[in-house]
Amino acid sequence: MPKKIAVIDGNSLMHRAYHAVPPTMNAPDGTPTNAVFGFLSMFLKFYEDARPDAVICAFDAGRPEFRMKALEQYKAQRPPMDDALRVQFPVIESLLEAMNVPVVKVKGWEGDDILGTISARDEELGYETLLVTGDKDAYQLVTDLTHVVTTKRGITDVTIYGPAEVEERYGVTPAQFVDFLGLKGDSSDNIPGVPGIGDKSAAKLLQNYGSIDGIYENLDKLKGKQLQNLQENKGAAYLSREVATIVRDLDFPLDLEDAKFPDFDEAKVAEAFHTVRFNAHLSKVLALAGASPELAAPATLDLPDFAPVEGADAWSQLKDAIDKGVILGVEFLVEAQESLFSEPHKLFVGAGDAVLLFAGDDAAEAFSAIVRGGRFCALDVKHALQEAYPADGSLDASLADDDVAQARYFDIGLAAYLLNSGTTKYDYAPLCDTYLGAALPEFEDGAQSAAAHAVVAPRLAKVLIDALEADGSMRCYEDIDLPLVATLAAMERVGAAIDVDALAAMGRATAEEIEGIRAEIVEMAGEEFNLDSPKQLAHILFEVLGLPTGKKNQRGYSTDAKTLQGLRDKHPIADKVLRYRELAKMKSTYIDALPRMRAGDGRVHTSFNQTVTTTGRLSSSDPNLQNIPVRTDFGRRIRECFVPLNEGELFVSADYSQIELRLLAHLSGDESLIESFCSGADFHAATAARVFGVPVEEVTPQMRSRAKAVNFGIVYGQQAFGLAQSLGIGFKEAQDMIDRYFEVHPQVRAYLDQTVADAKACGYAVTMFGRKRHIPELRAGNAVQRGFGERTAMNHPMQGSAADIIKLAMNEVRRRLAEEGFKSQLMLQVHDELDFSVPADELDRLEAMVSEVMSGVVELKVPLIVEVSAGKNWAEAH
Repeated sequence: MPKKIAVIDGNSLMHRAYHAVPPTMNAPDGTPTNAVFGFLSMFLKFYEDARPDAVICAFDAGRPEFRMKALEQYKAQRPPMDDALRVQFPVIESLLEAMNVPVVKVKGWEGDDILGTISARDEELGYETLLVTGDKDAYQLVTDLTHVVTTKRGITDVTIYGPAEVEERYGVTPAQFVDFLGLKGDSSDNIPGVPGIGDKSAAKLLQNYGSIDGIYENLDKLKGKQLQNLQENKGAAYLSREVATIVRDLDFPLDLEDAKFPDFDEAKVAEAFHTVRFNAHLSKVLALAGASPELAAPATLDLPDFAPVEGADAWSQLKDAIDKGVILGVEFLVEAQESLFSEPHKLFVGAGDAVLLFAGDDAAEAFSAIVRGGRFCALDVKHALQEAYPADGSLDASLADDDVAQARYFDIGLAAYLLNSGTTKYDYAPLCDTYLGAALPEFEDGAQSAAAHAVVAPRLAKVLIDALEADGSMRCYEDIDLPLVATLAAMERVGAAIDVDALAAMGRATAEEIEGIRAEIVEMAGEEFNLDSPKQLAHILFEVLGLPTGKKNQRGYSTDAKTLQGLRDKHPIADKVLRYRELAKMKSTYIDALPRMRAGDGRVHTSFNQTVTTTGRLSSSDPNLQNIPVRTDFGRRIRECFVPLNEGELFVSADYSQIELRLLAHLSGDESLIESFCSGADFHAATAARVFGVPVEEVTPQMRSRAKAVNFGIVYGQQAFGLAQSLGIGFKEAQDMIDRYFEVHPQVRAYLDQTVADAKACGYAVTMFGRKRHIPELRAGNAVQRGFGERTAMNHPMQGSAADIIKLAMNEVRRRLAEEGFKSQLMLQVHDELDFSVPADELDRLEAMVSEVMSGVVELKVPLIVEVSAGKNWAEAH
């Protein structure tokens, strides 16, 4: 077997990795490492698949003088390299050096020319060469001994091109490829080629005449515009071919006969990889060489002996730590499943290097002492608080409302969320690895693990405080998210009351309706089948009824909502199935489930989550109140079952009106948009008047409806295609409406464009309060993903700012409720709405206070309008 040498185009792979891996990875010194991480992912996947005998990496070191002279504009239009990518090249070079992978850079030459030279030398030695690159110019180098390895998508999905694959894809042989580039040009490198000649026409010409020389020898056989373009651009064709030709005889030292991989100092590799915290990659690299897996183990946190202090000594040390103002780490150990023989809850407290242990009633008492008089930190403070301040109101609380409101704490998970809201889970192990640069030991015993968490928590808190300051996220943390912990804990303990009898009656009626619809569907189908089986439903729709099929998945043709929507005008069965599914889902999710979710106090206590959404908005779970349909009749009937907490009280809803549109007006500073809101007139009608060029009194309901769709579509970055679909109009009409909107609101267009440009430059969008949302899709090579990133960047300042504003309002409302002696209670927060249970004699005072707080919590260039209404249930109040 001939020796196989892989040559990596370092610049090509680094660029691809940089745009494929989210820009949230950093070395301990703050240097970005996402491109390095992606590069190594591809390196390892390629090596495992191809198993070359040696690996060499080439990097650009300038542009060849002959190319620059031949074509002044060569690569001139390429934007400068992002600083966040530039600083990663020394990092990848140091890691390659540690792995003993030769790095070749030749001053004044590009990586392509190094690849070409090495492949030529390999062929002289009879070696096989694998050129790992995303640059299609390299296909000219392909021979029986030299193949090109390139990525299809992502960073690890690769394909290998030999002579046959090149010809199959492009219609030309590798020997013809440089002529192919000369004819068609290359816009990415500013190589002009011949106007009007693309891939297909270039391939056809070369198939007929062999080369550019052959084409110009046979011009008499061509005609029309193609002949004219070739005649007028002969110089450009030859010049383009010259510039695209890869040099294969550079002079640089490289011993190919001695080159081999893996062949490295294992300890040196371990040290290099530990500096950038690439522990998973390190394990794979060492495994290639059969090295001891112990070397891959990252530096382990230095933790004290876990012999916890108990009894009187624990209480004494706890009191001393509280008196000295020590930030204490707290971690509760709770049995996964309660039983008659379960151990009592245990509280582990990290006080410096000591671990204090309290069990049973002592755990609640010790934690209450910490909350009342000390300072503490925890991964999830709200969860910890609920050990002494449970959500179920029937359970005794050893903490009072004021204790919770005045507690001093640091929430580790919340801080990590603000630094990167794109992470799905915030746990001690990854946080230690990321922020402390060392691994948290694994413990089989739950008590040891809890003790370790308690000790590590203050260390993480200290580092995260510095990280929040450096990131510019401290204001958002201290002013908005941290105070909200106590607000949410109090809300969850209040809970919400439901009318069980109304739900039961609704359940019976819904069951009857579901069974009736099922019978109608079976009658339409002409045979009995399981309506809940997508496979059986697909059989009925597409085989029995012969309806047009949609997209196909692994289980057959899809019967999802989008497919059924598209079939509504084809057969009435589609509407029936959609209605059946809606009712079945609502019945199982809410009608049947809500009564079972009541706690001992008879109320439903949803959990409000601060670290789930990427936008900063709250989510809720068990039950998820955000998903109750707002505008459907069914959603209204569900809301009718949410009632005030006590007899003689009213359900009050306070809802921000068009808050995201008002924020768009404020942030963009668009004068006509601001005027529309400040005039007090119907905003959507005012927009319609401007967009359609008619007096406001002549605006028809259809005009207003369309203007409303455009208004909200603009906030969410909707393009003409999406607007056309939502309104059921043509693409051109939708585009005309959007164009007219931006004509009358030019500052909105300028603001959105600048927002996207800023987000592309820094990798994130930011709210008016400093909440960042990192958007890796902005750097994606895929146009669809990139478009999503741009729409996200447009929307985040409005959606995220709206989330911040309602959080600020919640915190202030909680303070005013307590300070002013209200009996009214804040129960729920859903979208832009706060919901209260209010004694009738407090209604006017509560409505005035809530309206004042919500409308005045932030000063905008337009009024913040709050709609407050009351009723005997949620539906009436909403």
